Amino acid sequence: MKKKNLIFSAVGVGLLAAAMVGGFIHFQKQHTDRFLKVGIAVYDLEDPYIQTLTDAIRSQLKDKTIDGREIIYDVFDASGSALTQNTQLYEILQQEYDVILWNPVSPTNVVGILEDAQEQDVPVILFNREPAKADLEEQDNVWYVGTEAKEAGNMQGEMLIQAWNTCEMDKNRNGMLDYILVEGEQAHTDVINRTDAFLQTASAALPLNQLHVISADWARTSALREMQNLSAEETTEVEAVICSNDSMALGVADFYAKQKLPLPVIIGINGIQDMQDAIDAGVIYGTVDLNVPEQAKTIFEQVKGNWSKIDGIFKKVGIATSAVQVGTTSCIMANLEMETVNQLLNSANLLESCWNLYLLHRIMYSFWKCPVL
Repeated sequence: MKKKNLIFSAVGVGLLAAAMVGGFIHFQKQHTDRFLKVGIAVYDLEDPYIQTLTDAIRSQLKDKTIDGREIIYDVFDASGSALTQNTQLYEILQQEYDVILWNPVSPTNVVGILEDAQEQDVPVILFNREPAKADLEEQDNVWYVGTEAKEAGNMQGEMLIQAWNTCEMDKNRNGMLDYILVEGEQAHTDVINRTDAFLQTASAALPLNQLHVISADWARTSALREMQNLSAEETTEVEAVICSNDSMALGVADFYAKQKLPLPVIIGINGIQDMQDAIDAGVIYGTVDLNVPEQAKTIFEQVKGNWSKIDGIFKKVGIATSAVQVGTTSCIMANLEMETVNQLLNSANLLESCWNLYLLHRIMYSFWKCPVL
């Protein structure tokens, strides 16, 4: 039996212009003609997704020139602190960087920095964490590059619908799909949009029953800790866990591994390597791939586009791409090769363990009740 993955791609790398596409901004800074200085301010490099995205941006900028000027860059890691990031951004402005790439710690608190950047004629390209549209529109030289959060939420809903229609998920036979939501920061725009879109898509086709909503601050360890705080009934009865990112989804999987409990359907967002490995291993059901290479490429193209001088001014460029879904559906336990099942059957250690006997029963049950598509 061939093992299959479920990884959806939400390319949706929409670039949201802060002002009208085709507008112009005057740029009067006098810098050396040799270098183009780029300051990259990021939320937290301990976050695997942010690390992956930052590395991709570095690769796009490395050894590149724009209008004969070599790009040089520095990365400023805020380690999750808004105060630290504000200090770093003011340092970037004081040191007269030519452009700022900003992944904000607090997307709801960007106006002050944007106003200061505008006063100094420094273009700002925000990415990954989307501020409010009104905050972006107040400035002339601000852009946002990122995926469409609602599209990612829709894809999670579609994956759960496929799982319900394909797998034997109703463990307690109550006719409902009992699920838990694991969110990042509750007030975060992406969390709100992803969750709303997921619920809208899934509730239109599924008998949803929400058991709990937990906030795990985007972190794997936090998701593990929050799952440990739930009741035994909730963690054993839950049939699906929907997570706002991959790190938290992996934390949920860690919980079930530590407790030696049967896995629910777990769905994340991001497409980081550890998540793809977990999907390959049949531990996690699926994720939404946010297409990091395309995001990084779009960010570089935006920097490049704004440096195309026309009579001493810089043209704003708007870019939009569509969402693409790829991958196939499989049920969790049915991801196992038949050879693996045979190995389990022949394992003396397995037969000596009541837990492993129970797990083996679930595996065999999954093969008959939940065939691979």
